[in-house]
Amino acid sequence: MSDSAARFSDFPKTVKASSAGTNTYHLVDTHFAVHGAPPASGSTANLAAEQISVYPVERLAEMSADAARITPIYALTQAGTHAVPTGLVFVRLAADQKLADHAKQLRDAGFEIAQAMEQAPNAGWLRAASSSVADALAGVERLAAIPGVENVEPQMLSQAARKR
Repeated sequence: MSDSAARFSDFPKTVKASSAGTNTYHLVDTHFAVHGAPPASGSTANLAAEQISVYPVERLAEMSADAARITPIYALTQAGTHAVPTGLVFVRLAADQKLADHAKQLRDAGFEIAQAMEQAPNAGWLRAASSSVADALAGVERLAAIPGVENVEPQMLSQAARKR
């Protein structure tokens, strides 16, 4: 088993981009992401505001596991843009419901409310109670199964594309 396969075995191979849609993110085995550390040389992408850098998988052995959080990356297609999971999941309930009223159901599914939306009380950002990015991705379907939930989307960050 490769170093990356062993390290990322807790992460799902596929994750729906939205519970209301048909697009699916697929785990990419050629690169990985380092969260919460300044980029080192050899980074192929840098999401500076979030302190996330992407590296070729050959660099995985060089990265210190305790220095930062390391995750696999995903893409919508084989040659698609790399998308880095943050561990946050956006949930939208039916318009007549409030996210705070579902806190127990969310906890039972392994999540806690990270940020409620003042302007939209039926929606907000969740994180896995364990703070694990893998647990957040694996729990997307559990969240979608909660009565009243209309849409669930894992937050996946990509490098900005520049228009010419």
